[in-house]
Amino acid sequence: MKHRCDIWRVSEQCGVRLADPDSHGWRARRPRECFAKKTLKKIGQRHGEAHLALTLRLIVETYGNATELYSETIQAVSALLANPAIEARGGKLFDEFDRISLAEIRHEAKVLSVGLPLAHVMRVLLAVRLADSIFNQGKAVA
Repeated sequence: MKHRCDIWRVSEQCGVRLADPDSHGWRARRPRECFAKKTLKKIGQRHGEAHLALTLRLIVETYGNATELYSETIQAVSALLANPAIEARGGKLFDEFDRISLAEIRHEAKVLSVGLPLAHVMRVLLAVRLADSIFNQGKAVA
């Protein structure tokens, strides 16, 4: 079942500026700027506007990640959120994402280049980082 999804409204609520992919140059990305309108539409139709909003907020409202609105990154975060065990973490998820550099995850996924889509590799790397965050909570780091 496809959900109705107004990506413009959801993006505005999340403080994300949608830009035309044709206007994307080689300049550095600006924080909260997104060229992946088709990806947003696809996710919104599949999972609903609330899911899309949470996906965008986890990227732009966490430390150092506001420039990481790449299609593959959005897909990886969305896929993680589709897991009820991840989504059940609520506000703790924002704290966990504050400790994750999505730029590093993206770079590591590109280096691995295991013949899988970049978004899939990123999803696995994110899941591993989140698992590390859970297992290391409350433990003193030497």
